[in-house]
Amino acid sequence: MAFICQMCGECCSSMGEVIGIKEETGHLQYRIFYKITGEERIVSVDPDKQELFCSRDITKIRPMACPFLRETEQGTVICTVHLTRPDLCRQYSCFRVLILDLQGRRIGRVVAGTRYFITTDKKLRTLWESAVEGVAEPDDGKWEDFVEQVCTSRGYRVIR
Repeated sequence: MAFICQMCGECCSSMGEVIGIKEETGHLQYRIFYKITGEERIVSVDPDKQELFCSRDITKIRPMACPFLRETEQGTVICTVHLTRPDLCRQYSCFRVLILDLQGRRIGRVVAGTRYFITTDKKLRTLWESAVEGVAEPDDGKWEDFVEQVCTSRGYRVIR
């Protein structure tokens, strides 16, 4: 199944730890840098997202978010420099397994290309540690099937 972005913003909610703005180089054009390597590049706010970029700050609800991430009035979260986004962002694939609670909220995910699990939900963390963590299934497809079975049997919804 092809990846379809859920526009949840989870991918970039901690990218403020990785990407910083060094300076504004022109109207809505910025020199950014990778905080780890110091590498720099220029990005520009997409023409159709300029008003959103200038009018809505996401850092109040997501303090470690990428400085270019914004939440729309409809509640979706988007990148305002999508057209000129860095290679790091272009290579990112959000998740291989996304876990939703009974209300459909995203509460856990397995990072794409890994078996690394992320959640802040204590109940889901406990389930993961007791039933999934350490399972030695070498086949990725079977491992994902197993994760889905464990989670859905406890009432969670799984998207792969």
